[in-house]
This record gives sequence, structure tokens and C-alpha cells, in this order.
Amino acid sequence: MFVGHLGVGLALSASSRRFRLGTLFAAVLLLDLLLGVFVLAGRERVIVPPDFAAAHFLEFDFPYSHGLLATMLWSGLVATLGSLGLLLLGRGAAAAWVVGLAVASHWVCDVIEHVRGLPLLGPGSPRVGLGLWEFMGLALVLELVLLLVGAVLFLRSRPGLPRGRRAVLLLVLGALATLQTFSQLAGSEVPPPRVLALTWIAQAAALTALGFWADPGLRSPLASRASVRPR
Repeated sequence: MFVGHLGVGLALSASSRRFRLGTLFAAVLLLDLLLGVFVLAGRERVIVPPDFAAAHFLEFDFPYSHGLLATMLWSGLVATLGSLGLLLLGRGAAAAWVVGLAVASHWVCDVIEHVRGLPLLGPGSPRVGLGLWEFMGLALVLELVLLLVGAVLFLRSRPGLPRGRRAVLLLVLGALATLQTFSQLAGSEVPPPRVLALTWIAQAAALTALGFWADPGLRSPLASRASVRPR
């Protein structure tokens, strides 16, 4: 899953105007960023199944980034940072819960789609996965619905967002949805694991930057007063 994760990030950001979209995009993509790091470090693997040309999905050995136990640890770490006010979400329990949930949602969404299941603990532990990727059309519909619902909720929660920022955000999300749909229905070649890993890291960074640009956040009353000049 990819654009579906972005839909979850959009929806969670919509729950409060102080929950910056950049932070929530970073949170929902954190496990994929870590997957890229661990693949580059040789600790996790990308597996190309023999029937990839027909099935169009990859398999993974990724206990440190996508295992349930690992996900709980990453979620807890990020939630702690959120509670301390270090993630541009405000501070306190609400910030901790929303960013921790964003990280954990990645595991839940991937369990629905992945065929080679996600580990419950560490290497060699039992794996779970519902395998919706075996019905790729349904998997893509689920992702597009999540993205659409998230985008609608987010834009409704930001009525004052400039049109230019709205347009760029929707254009990028639409392009990503189109690219993912094409690659998962018609793609037949897989880049080398190193290229995939760098792509996962780069896209997480780029979408985080896009989120912060598209959702500049609330201005403080002090800043607002300072911007008013006497006539």
C-alpha cells in the first residue's frame, strides 16, 4: 500500500488544524522509510516472486521495519516525541495519540494487502497477512477510496487554504495515484533493491516536505499581531 497510507495521513491531519500534514505524512510513511534504510544496511530484503510479471506485487523479509513488535516500538517512540511537542503537532496526549496512531496504521493497512505476511515478532516469527494483493483491482480500489476520503476530509478542515496550495497538493496526489495504478496493473520489471530503497526514502522526504508546504499551520496570535502594520 502507498497512496492509501497518504489517505490515512490526510484524514488524521483533518482531525485538528494544529496537526500538520507534513508530520502526519512522515508518520504514515515512517515504516517504508525504515524499510529503505534497513534494505540499504542489508538487514531486510526485497523478494521478487517468480510470478511477478503476472501478479505485480513484491514480497519482503522486513521484521525490523514492519513487524508488529517493531511497529509498536516505533509508534511508541514517535508518540513520545509528539507528547513532548517535538513534531509540530502541539504537545500532550492528543499529539501523542494521533502521531502514534498514524505510524501504527501503516501496519494495519499492510496486513490487509500483503501476501507474504508481516512478522508478529522478530525474524522467523509467525506472519500475518490477508493477501488482498492477489485481487489487485480490489486492493487499488481500497487505496483510492482511502486517498479520496482523506483528501476530502483534509480540504474541508482547511477552508482557508490558498487555492494554489490545494491545487498542487491534489495534482501530486492524483499523479501518485495514477502512477501506482499503472505500475501495479501493468508493471513487469522491478528496479534493483538499492534503487527501491532509495526511492522509499526519497518519497517519504519529498511528501513530508510537500505536506508542510501545503499545510503551513496556524499562525500564533503574537505573529498575527506583529504582521499588522499601523496605517
